[in-house]
Amino acid sequence: MSDGYEQLAETVREVEELQSRSGLDRASVFNLKDLSFHTSLPEADIRRLLDGERVESPASGPAELARRIAFLRETRLTVDRNTGSRRQYTTVEIAAGSGMTPQWHGKLLNRSTPNIWHGAGLAKFFDVPMEYFTHTPPEAVKRVLDRKVIPDLTAFIKNPSEAVRNRHAMQIQLRLGNRELPPNLETALMAFVDAIAREVSGS
Repeated sequence: MSDGYEQLAETVREVEELQSRSGLDRASVFNLKDLSFHTSLPEADIRRLLDGERVESPASGPAELARRIAFLRETRLTVDRNTGSRRQYTTVEIAAGSGMTPQWHGKLLNRSTPNIWHGAGLAKFFDVPMEYFTHTPPEAVKRVLDRKVIPDLTAFIKNPSEAVRNRHAMQIQLRLGNRELPPNLETALMAFVDAIAREVSGS
């Protein structure tokens, strides 16, 4: 039975070929922060996997499930209605949104049960595929390359003007991934882009 490493190596080669055709740099295409965001894996492990190395297998059972759920809580934030600032979802909010009791959610986080009966509810609440909870490290990285990186690169190569206006903008898009910027950073980024656009149009 395959452990996923050979399949990942084939997918990495496919992405490298697309990267060469696109003119984008490797750091933008193989964005470690974005790959970590979608897999829960440490960036160091992702770098090793992309280089064809093996990584330590994750702990099995409830400990690994709890770690992946905790990662979702830390990285998928919501906006507080009262303060307007970003914060983690509460246990009550997650339980209500995923169809479980707060007590059961607490058991998952406390590693006291190996069950993922509410995996579909958690996946829907946090907007991740069910495989997020079950894939091995190489399978997880391959999943993101197949479902996100390759389609984005292919769209860029086929019609750059529709995807983004230039390769530098594509690099920004790939590096940010699906993460939402805090309002102050978003405003600063847009002001910076507007300033560049004015300078270019006036040159």
